[in-house]
Amino acid sequence: MINSEQVGKRIARLRKEKHMSQEQLAEQLNVSAQAVSKWETGKSLPETSSLPLLSSLLGHSIDSILLPQKLVVLSAVYTDGQAAYDVTHFVNQLIVGNRLNLVVNKSTFPESIKSDRLKLLLLKYETPSGVYATYVLNDDPLTIDLHSTGYASSPSELDIIFAAYGNEQANRNVLNKIKHYEFFQWKQLTASHKLFPSLIDNKGNDYLLLLYLNEEGIHAVSCAEGEQIHYTPDRTRLFRTESPHEHFIVEGVGRLGFGREMDCSWAGALLLALTARGVDTTYEQIMGVSGACWRIAFTAMWDYSSTDALVAYNYSDPAFNAYGLTAIWANNLNPEERKLEKHNILESIRNHQLPIAINLRVAPEWGVITGYLDGGGTLLCRSYFDDETFEKLRNDPEFLEYMKVSKGYLNVDNWPYMLVRIGNQEHIPSALDNLYASLSFRVDSMNTAGNGDYSLGYRAFEVWQDGLLDDAWYKNASDKDFARRLGVNHFCMMGLTDARRSAAAYLQESLPLLGNRPGYTALSELAELYAQIAALLAGYYNCMTDPASVNSDISRQLWTRGQREQQAKLLQTVAALELRGEALTQAVLQH
Repeated sequence: MINSEQVGKRIARLRKEKHMSQEQLAEQLNVSAQAVSKWETGKSLPETSSLPLLSSLLGHSIDSILLPQKLVVLSAVYTDGQAAYDVTHFVNQLIVGNRLNLVVNKSTFPESIKSDRLKLLLLKYETPSGVYATYVLNDDPLTIDLHSTGYASSPSELDIIFAAYGNEQANRNVLNKIKHYEFFQWKQLTASHKLFPSLIDNKGNDYLLLLYLNEEGIHAVSCAEGEQIHYTPDRTRLFRTESPHEHFIVEGVGRLGFGREMDCSWAGALLLALTARGVDTTYEQIMGVSGACWRIAFTAMWDYSSTDALVAYNYSDPAFNAYGLTAIWANNLNPEERKLEKHNILESIRNHQLPIAINLRVAPEWGVITGYLDGGGTLLCRSYFDDETFEKLRNDPEFLEYMKVSKGYLNVDNWPYMLVRIGNQEHIPSALDNLYASLSFRVDSMNTAGNGDYSLGYRAFEVWQDGLLDDAWYKNASDKDFARRLGVNHFCMMGLTDARRSAAAYLQESLPLLGNRPGYTALSELAELYAQIAALLAGYYNCMTDPASVNSDISRQLWTRGQREQQAKLLQTVAALELRGEALTQAVLQH
């Protein structure tokens, strides 16, 4: 005979095991919350039409709900501490005469777990004496009857009741180790041979498996060697964190982009890499100590690459020397070399030593690699072309969801043909020594004729001016070639303006380094000179139309002969001012 009060208690118990409120259960059954309340208080029984869905939601047969047995399994989970299957309904069918007998193995349940981790069954059951929990490992027998008393719930902090290190084939009980470590109140446990010695004959992977008891019952959590199991702040639950070998992302790395007063992509990428590892510096300081602030390069072919900081002169070594860092280059690697370098890149990222590289996305500009997913299968980055992608996809739900995974970074699309990993920091020269070195690079780079097809320094000014004044070329050029040269000109003006703005800022910031030294007056005049140069260039550049913002078929209207002559005159003026700076630079260096 059906006892409505016992049925109500059973429904309430099973509902709570599923972590559902009366309202949530009612909503899924399409009944009122009052109806569920009446069932649970024994005032009424569920409608016959509701029983199949109620049985499915609670994970118990209709018979076990309406005719409660004295022994009932409230929950049964087959797990390896990572994967888990609910086998409650299956296990309840094995109860005969208020007694459960079974041996857990890979063929016991309909579902199987394909892993080399230790596997087990977690149970929570009810008898007239109360609610208990227990567990049984693979290949071990389990017997439960009305007299069985397993683990009672723990209302306060969790209690670890079993711990193993190893795998399904070879493992050892490490519960004593765990109990020893509990004294230290660690916030996490790392699966490592240091904390948990591995069996000498273990030929497989090692995993840390922990079973713990809390007020809800027994839970299992497992992690692989190198991963960690963390306590929640209230120490009532444990959870696994993935190994940094699976994914690792350095969060909080800023954006890159042209028009942000860091238009030298190499220096911008280096700034992000240095700040990510805790180096206190600025873009202008990087441009200054490297000597890139004095840079001007140009090719008669009119190419965008003229603005690349490393294309014609070595500003990289001075930069790394100024910060006491070593640079490890990986350029033009073949496929086999890339596989080896990938491991080095991942290790650098885990050490917050972010590599910088060229041609990560869209076009050959420098960017910084900020992390990886899928064990390194996907690299993440900041590049100078990210803003366009963010703007284009800002309302795309799939993209926004992926940004949560990648922490706001975009994927690296290309293997870079130049990559720099930045090593450990050692001796750091003084700021004054770096200033003298920078001024020496100014003298050298401005007076170097060129490198390959690229002209440098004063010669670069001349080549650029000659190209601007070559009227025959502009008359005979196709619209496509004309538009391209207009784009190169705008890009090179942007780079030169940014470099000299950085030079003025670096010199002004460096004035206190000389104090009362004899070279102070010359350095002060040099700072004023470059402030004048920066203002002239910025005044002109800010009035230029960005070719990317208009159609290419009106390029000739944007760039008239008069405008080209005006720009050539400006470059001639700037070159003359730069030449005045030679004597001032030498005056500082001689003191």
